[in-house]
Amino acid sequence: MTALFAICDDQWALVKTASSPMGLKSETGKTYSNAALASVEDLRANYVLVIDQGTKPDQEWQTVIGNPAVVIDGDPEQPETMTATLQYTTQPISLEAAKAKLKERAKQCKFARMDAGVEFELGGTTYIAQTDSESRSLLMAVYFNALAGGLPDGRNWRFRDNSYPHLTSAEIIALGEAVNAMVAACYDQQAAHDAAIDALPDLAACQAYDCEVGYPAAPAAN
Repeated sequence: MTALFAICDDQWALVKTASSPMGLKSETGKTYSNAALASVEDLRANYVLVIDQGTKPDQEWQTVIGNPAVVIDGDPEQPETMTATLQYTTQPISLEAAKAKLKERAKQCKFARMDAGVEFELGGTTYIAQTDSESRSLLMAVYFNALAGGLPDGRNWRFRDNSYPHLTSAEIIALGEAVNAMVAACYDQQAAHDAAIDALPDLAACQAYDCEVGYPAAPAAN
């Protein structure tokens, strides 16, 4: 449990910590039925400090080791200056873990781009085709149907702005190929990232690595 109160002796040396405000007993002998209701001044007069929890260290590139230590600071001759804070001990994650983290990030960047849409020009108008997983599956079914000659008259298609223009069979095939090309480029870029990540020499290089670059430019939001 997290330490909430530091119980000190009359020299402000830490004796023990308390993780609950209930039934807290100071070294002066005073017992608090609920220390959370006591003033900071009253607690300090009995050598009890409320522990500043601070901010737990970011663990993207490091891990916290064990429980945090309680650090007592201030001038014992000036009790109002005495403070207690949690101090965390950290260690960097391994190079292997950092590379695995980057590869996962590159994969997520790939999927984000794959879902972001594809621009498609039709009759002088640029539309944006939806390319989330479900939309790609629907389009591929229509695309293969058109390739097989099953859509001689073409068909209408719903775009991201909710427009529903008619596409010829050739235009359906062209749209499907545009989406396929984007998806292939995304997978190729992920593979390029994986190779580059494998070659990173140390943790600093991993921290500086940008997993978002290199993917096909996404259409502007509309």
